[in-house]
Amino acid sequence: MKILLLSFHFPPDAPIAATRAPKFAKYLIDAGHDVRVICAIDPQAQVAHALEVDEARIMRTEWRDLRALPGDMLNRMTPSRNQPTPRASTSAAVTTSVPARRSLRTRLGAFYDSAVCRPDRQIGWRPYAVKAARALFETWTPDLIYATCPPHSVAPIAHDIAKLAKVPFVIEFRDRWALDAYSNHPAWRQRKDRRQEAAVMADAAGIVTVSPLWADSYRTRYGADRVTVAMNGFDPADYPLDMKVTPAVDKDHIELLFAGSLYPGRRDPRTVFQAIALLGDDAGRVRVTMLGKDLGPAIAMARDAGIENCLTILPPETHSEIIKRQYAADALLMLQWNDERDAGTVPGKLFECIGARRPVIATGWTSGVVGRMIMRRNLGVIANEPRILANKLSALLSEKRAHGAIAPLPAQVRDGVTRHEQFRALEPFLTRAAGRLTAQQETIKVAAE
Repeated sequence: MKILLLSFHFPPDAPIAATRAPKFAKYLIDAGHDVRVICAIDPQAQVAHALEVDEARIMRTEWRDLRALPGDMLNRMTPSRNQPTPRASTSAAVTTSVPARRSLRTRLGAFYDSAVCRPDRQIGWRPYAVKAARALFETWTPDLIYATCPPHSVAPIAHDIAKLAKVPFVIEFRDRWALDAYSNHPAWRQRKDRRQEAAVMADAAGIVTVSPLWADSYRTRYGADRVTVAMNGFDPADYPLDMKVTPAVDKDHIELLFAGSLYPGRRDPRTVFQAIALLGDDAGRVRVTMLGKDLGPAIAMARDAGIENCLTILPPETHSEIIKRQYAADALLMLQWNDERDAGTVPGKLFECIGARRPVIATGWTSGVVGRMIMRRNLGVIANEPRILANKLSALLSEKRAHGAIAPLPAQVRDGVTRHEQFRALEPFLTRAAGRLTAQQETIKVAAE
């Protein structure tokens, strides 16, 4: 089957979380499919992944960041505090006018983002991606277009390109679009998102999601026969069973490792830090290493808990370096939102924990998909009460001191959650989708003939 993969991010310039699309492309090619990729050039993205497919299969395009366009105008309208104060201004005027200007800038920026950047700022990729598709279709036509989101602008772009090619398209939701519990957009914008998503999905031949709970929601909205689940996973080539590692810290200490992003008030380490503080004199035996961007809020949370000396924050690293750290760590942190709206979220990081066979220390909605996986597979602990987490940390400290290392999780915890196993189950769904034309696509074909 000939498959065009649309993915805004693709290695090497892709954020650390963007592992699924390149692994999927590699799997499909190894399985005998003819795959082409259209992606964006994003020099601001971290070079986090090695390229595992032939560059000749990839078309990389420029893109326009819509969120950056009004910047100069806003700068002219709302001068920053670093600009000199007009000589006629009094100190009293400055103290009231500068915050007002910043407030105006914030309000204007938020309104512009909600009104123009729909579904998100990457919608400026549309003309470049369509142009690349036109050029590709002069010599090669896919049987199916597979678009992976986020960014969710990829979905309407896939809709346009599918019309151009007169072939079915499938949308993959790694995160939700219109029903995103983390959306900060106003209600009117969220209504527009729901309408836009419904319009695109009405013509989609299939919907793939990474969460069984999300799949139930999509089946209700868009029809059971067009929805399937292909969870995230880990690549055994990246996570060998026989990896030889040395613990990151000595037998008198344990290291908790976190690599990712924070959402203060939703996904943050506050509860973990409070648990460490409950250890009393043993708190100093816990080392927390956090890697990523914008992790500054963690410093204040550690200070509030009185364990700032336990925390080390490092910049992002490549995926291969993070894997080495995961194996060497004594336990891996999973910071989820303790809210029912997050019950269906299943981050790819969980499967990396499973691949590395390291115990999981998690916070979040305990009866959600992640909570059930942690408990059923005996991966560690998920709790939102500091005392429960403190008990687990105390047990790890005792084990480390007694044996010099924390034993890896049993090999069978990895059963069924490799990327190959998840992608293999997806193939029959794609085959059916490739043979499915929507009513609108049938109309297009008839009109073209």
